[in-house]
Amino acid sequence: MRGLLARGKSRVQPIAEEGEEDQQMEMMQHMQEQIQQLRAANQRLSRDMEVVRSQMLSLEKREVSERQVMMSKIDKLAKSFEQGEMPKSKEEEEKEKNVITTATGSPMTGDLARAALVFDKGPLLDAVQTQRIFSDCKDFVDMSMKDDPEVIMEAFSKLKPEEVQDPAKLKEFVEQWFGNTGDEFEPWVLPDHKEEPSQLMSISNPEMQAWALEINKIWPTLGIKHKDILHENPQRYSAIPRKNGMVVPGGRFREMYYWDTYWVVRGLLTCDMIETASGIVEDLCNIVSEIGFVPNGGRVYYLDRSQPPLLSAMVREIYQVTWNKEMLARFVPILEKEYSFWMSPTSGRRIELPRLGAQRERQFLNIYRSQRTTARPESYAEDVDTMMEAQGLGRSPADIFRAISSAAESGWDFSTRWLDDGKGQTELGMAKMATIDTCHVIPVDLNSMLYDVERSLAFFHRELAGTDTDASQRFDSAAFQRSSTMHSWLWMGDCYRDYRLDVGTHSTVVALSDYAVPLWAGLHGPPGFNTELLVSSLKRSGLLALCGAVTTVVDSGGRTQWDAPNAWPPMNLMLVEGLDKISGTEALADCLCETWLRNNYITWQRTGFMHEKYDSFEPGRFGAGGEYEPQTGFGWTNGTALVLLCRDPRVPHEDHEQQIAVSEPRTPMRRMSRQGIAIPASGKGRPSSVPKPSTPGAAPPTWTGHGSPSFFIG
Repeated sequence: MRGLLARGKSRVQPIAEEGEEDQQMEMMQHMQEQIQQLRAANQRLSRDMEVVRSQMLSLEKREVSERQVMMSKIDKLAKSFEQGEMPKSKEEEEKEKNVITTATGSPMTGDLARAALVFDKGPLLDAVQTQRIFSDCKDFVDMSMKDDPEVIMEAFSKLKPEEVQDPAKLKEFVEQWFGNTGDEFEPWVLPDHKEEPSQLMSISNPEMQAWALEINKIWPTLGIKHKDILHENPQRYSAIPRKNGMVVPGGRFREMYYWDTYWVVRGLLTCDMIETASGIVEDLCNIVSEIGFVPNGGRVYYLDRSQPPLLSAMVREIYQVTWNKEMLARFVPILEKEYSFWMSPTSGRRIELPRLGAQRERQFLNIYRSQRTTARPESYAEDVDTMMEAQGLGRSPADIFRAISSAAESGWDFSTRWLDDGKGQTELGMAKMATIDTCHVIPVDLNSMLYDVERSLAFFHRELAGTDTDASQRFDSAAFQRSSTMHSWLWMGDCYRDYRLDVGTHSTVVALSDYAVPLWAGLHGPPGFNTELLVSSLKRSGLLALCGAVTTVVDSGGRTQWDAPNAWPPMNLMLVEGLDKISGTEALADCLCETWLRNNYITWQRTGFMHEKYDSFEPGRFGAGGEYEPQTGFGWTNGTALVLLCRDPRVPHEDHEQQIAVSEPRTPMRRMSRQGIAIPASGKGRPSSVPKPSTPGAAPPTWTGHGSPSFFIG
């Protein structure tokens, strides 16, 4: 019995132990579940705490920001009260939110900035221009507004997306809210215009005198002034309000343009219109006093850039006619202010270059560089097209838009001077606009003009003081330093040439600006250089053609208007006057003068107009190409022709030396056909876009100018 009990007890004990192990396992599992739940709860709590912490930090930052804004307002109010000024209303504060950046890099507010809401930037401008509501984008931005810009933009914001995308609906909107193009202008009676100016009456050739008098009759048709309504509501117009009258180029160029005005002033002075010319120059000086520079033109959408600096040259021309020192003393500080604009380190137009050779002074030269990083309003659609192509080359919109606008600042909009595709296509005229890179080109012409500015300012200070002064010596030193730097960077051994910073070498494009502008400014090469070699280089350059000096030797097929076959009045006058400053060029200068006048006269007889530009290869043809139709009028053409018509020849007529003035061997850039018309050496013909004379096939009229037409420059 005792044995059986013992065996039974041994069997019960393992069963009890197994039950305890099961309980322990259950408890362990339960505890693990609780731990996991606690961990999950802890994670949720951590996340919640992080959110709370972030919200508290955000509140603290907002509180600090609001406190700073409040303190700024308090300081502003306190300063206003200290100065006796009244605090601004909410409406005035709203106006100040509208800001545009000018060429100085500084913001501008007020009525011009309000007008810019419509005419310089924004969704309405983009919609109208990209849908090409107008064939010329400039037409829209030259219109008047029927209400304030804020009202119009509010109305535009209420249009449905499909209405904005519908050209017909968009055109209805424009017709509802906008007036006509040029509504702000009215004719201006030039105060001193004469039918028979004394200088023109002194032209000995009767036919040329009659032509000059006909050109003189054009001036009153180009005189305009702003209506009172513009001064009363400047926010409704893109025009920059001016009190004085002005003489404009003509055609689509309804407003003042900076560098055009130099040749207009020259022409007005030739016609004895000293009062008119002085008033125009005074108005430009007033603009510099107001905004720090002369804009490209008299529109709000031109405030991002200037144009070649010729204001000091205009003042010099007027001073050398009037010798008015009171006027000069009033203008010199303004001219120095404009010079500071070009030389300011913050404008981006002055660049420092590495010292070369024995140069100890820091070396600076200037470039063109607009502040605009959006499409130009007046050529919006064209710029957008170029930008789209440039993006395929990996360029940003801001980069390409700045390059385009900077080329417009140069006045040479556009030229192969600013293009480079890195494939050797530029000098062949095959480079695309999408390769434009103006800000990486150091231009010969800009630096030559600034050299002239520096010499003019030195001259003005000596005139006012009657002797050398610290100021005159300072500007003389600046001119000397610039010429030294130009000879380090822009001199190629026998001529000047643009320098490309992007590739680290001189440009491959031979341009008239390499010769005409330096010669005009008095730059003839490094000290001791034989100027005959410079003149010889000009003769071999391929720039001297049958009907005038061509702009560049590159035929771009009409894509860029500042290239072959076009010849432009400003450059041809600068070339003649530059050659007139050095000896040994008498015959060549006379020849170029007659060549240019002959082409102008023949085209005048064929068309009845003076044109913006001319074909340099065929008599009687006006120029073409570029982004707008050929224009007539034309301010600088009239001025150039009148100055040259009144120029005295340096060599007696029919002199044998005049016949051989251009007989030096030239590079085979162009050959002459049996008809005497220059064509490219490659055999490539003239672009089909160049217009034909109004009388196709007609023989050129007989030339009856100063001398014999039996010679020409090919």
